Amino acid sequence: MAQGYELKLRATDAPPQKVRLAYYYEEKQYLVTDSAPTDKGYYVFKGNQQLPAGIYSIILDGSGQYFDLLIDGNNQNFVMRCSANDPQKTMKITGSDVNAKFYDYQRRMTELVRQQRELDTAKKYEKDSAKIEQLDLKLSKIDRQYEQAWQNEAAANPNTILADVLNGLNATNYPGDSMFHYINFAQPGLLRSPFFYKSIRAHIARHIEDGAHEIMRQTDRIIAMSKANFEVYRYVSFYLLSFYRTFYKLGMNEVFVHIADNYFLSDTVKTINDETRKMIEEQRNIYRSAMIGYDAHNFSARHTGTNDTINIFDYAGNKPILLMFWANGCGHCDSAENAIKYYYSGLLRNGYQVYTLCNDDFSYESIKANSERKNFPWIDLCDTKNMSRFREYYYVVSTPIMYVIDEKRRIVAKLVGEDRISQALQQLSL
Repeated sequence: MAQGYELKLRATDAPPQKVRLAYYYEEKQYLVTDSAPTDKGYYVFKGNQQLPAGIYSIILDGSGQYFDLLIDGNNQNFVMRCSANDPQKTMKITGSDVNAKFYDYQRRMTELVRQQRELDTAKKYEKDSAKIEQLDLKLSKIDRQYEQAWQNEAAANPNTILADVLNGLNATNYPGDSMFHYINFAQPGLLRSPFFYKSIRAHIARHIEDGAHEIMRQTDRIIAMSKANFEVYRYVSFYLLSFYRTFYKLGMNEVFVHIADNYFLSDTVKTINDETRKMIEEQRNIYRSAMIGYDAHNFSARHTGTNDTINIFDYAGNKPILLMFWANGCGHCDSAENAIKYYYSGLLRNGYQVYTLCNDDFSYESIKANSERKNFPWIDLCDTKNMSRFREYYYVVSTPIMYVIDEKRRIVAKLVGEDRISQALQQLSL
């Protein structure tokens, strides 16, 4: 059996039914195989290749019951016996010491949870403050017992998937990135669990407001930890790349570019095919075009005053460009537009070509009416169908946002918000 697996289940108190073996991956479970019943009443899961390590579930379709088990290189051939009415309470396992301990542990935790629920219920209806204080003390004691139980079990079973799973299950209870002290990045089996994915999500959530540069630093840190195992490294790097590709917030395009350049286009993450690499590179180029120091993206859009199509680079000639994106009903945009009006003569004197572009999907007629009402003295543009893909190339995820583009068509400044835009305009109009 060294090159395969064989798991046997004897479930009493159960009618004949389909029994399935599945594994966890992120928030879902994926089917491995359906069992084959034998003459002796066992359901058998058998294969010629070993199962990848992880947390697996056996699902009894008829009764709706399911239970989990741990699989790694040392736990591929064992027997489970239980009642279909209560698998956890009645489970007996032979041939897998890790899973036997796993179920002993679960039964102990179930009892602690039962006690906790009783105390929570009592506290909910208790009016006496002194008794509530006593109940809080008992609840705190159970919390300590719970924490001590999993830590003791993990410590008693070092270098096993049991220890890795118990540590990982409880990791997100700890603040900040101290949770990663309890994640074994060298254990690829954690990828096939419902909690590894949650720890990565928790890491992102705890740093998402830190700004692009700090997020990049934290991203490098977690990817470095994941290099303990290539499968884990590949998952973590791909997950973070995908997340920052689709999470639209100011600065997140810079995080995507950082991950793409340092871990994919530099060939650190091996084995990705040419098509995937090309897709990453194309998206990198799009997101990079909105970053300071890189070539700005040229595009054409409709002049809201004349309905002509304007190519922003051609029309500006050799002039530097101010390009601001605005939206209808945006008070901050109104303030930024008033600032441009105030400094407009100085901007013209210094040779700037000024464009504004409405970010809305309204009709051309609606945007034109708003532009006329605002009485813009510069060229106002619109692209209601985003044919130019300006939102991607200039990463317009909020308004107002203004880009300063020099004569060489490189972005030299990006200003977000009315205050920063007003301050920049003052300097540019001197």
